[in-house]
Amino acid sequence: MTIGIAASGPWACAGILSGLRAVEAVGRGAIGGFVSLAVLTENQKLLRAETQDGGAQSLFDGPPSDEILQARWAGLISSGPNRPAPLSQFVAASPRVGLVTGHRFPHAETNDGQALNSLVLSMMQAGSHPQGAVDDVIARHPDFDAGFLALSVDGEIGLGNMPTVAILKDQGGLTTRCPETSNTVATLHNAIRPHRAIALLANEVALEEMRFRATPLETITISAGVAIVVGDTPEIVIDDNQKALRVIHPEASDAAEKTAFGVGDHVRITKLGKMFGWLDQEPFMVVSQGVIVTLDGETAIEASIRTDSTSK
Repeated sequence: MTIGIAASGPWACAGILSGLRAVEAVGRGAIGGFVSLAVLTENQKLLRAETQDGGAQSLFDGPPSDEILQARWAGLISSGPNRPAPLSQFVAASPRVGLVTGHRFPHAETNDGQALNSLVLSMMQAGSHPQGAVDDVIARHPDFDAGFLALSVDGEIGLGNMPTVAILKDQGGLTTRCPETSNTVATLHNAIRPHRAIALLANEVALEEMRFRATPLETITISAGVAIVVGDTPEIVIDDNQKALRVIHPEASDAAEKTAFGVGDHVRITKLGKMFGWLDQEPFMVVSQGVIVTLDGETAIEASIRTDSTSK
């Protein structure tokens, strides 16, 4: 009856909010009501936001601040409307340690009055890996109705369900790490359909949002008449004015007859022999006798590329 999402990396909060919105857009069931959000900023400031109803769309009065969106560690929990206050109890968090969210009742208290999510967090503070802390709490308190998603400031993630939750037919969970950026997102949920797709949807949307925001957007000009030559690795060579000088592609041909193919996205862009960025779209090209004739039906296009500080 809830969903928990957590992420680490640049723009982690922007990522999990996009993941939640995607789930709200397509999911049916326990979604679109309360949200409790906690983030840790680069300087380890703990910031929170919450709403009792309306989901991600009502979490902030206006656009969230960049300080929140850019936070490198973020976690949330969401479900139907109107949960017991304070909503902050659903996400345990501590600067220089991490945060613990989850689904079902991760805030439930043990016989000694300690909340389960706070117990996981205290173990992390004492040096436990997030997965070890989650496993330990589950082993010690197996009769509770809860699942946990723990994130440390080292970017490590642990998740797991109590035995009574693990047998639910509509539950799901997934951790996804981007190999290029090391950004990590994890989702744990139940009672949201289609349950086999929810965690994958949330994670992939979150990672894409993080990638999109973290890499600056620029454009290059690709025009008809530009040479296209055979090469093992797709590449576009540009000049100082961001204009394409030639396109390298494994399928290039000097054949007399016109051919058409896509150059592919994530093609490397080079300038003056150095890596400059990556193509962020896939132009559809018609070529003839080793030169481009049209791109997306035009004689010239402004193509989006992504750059970062390591590319130039």
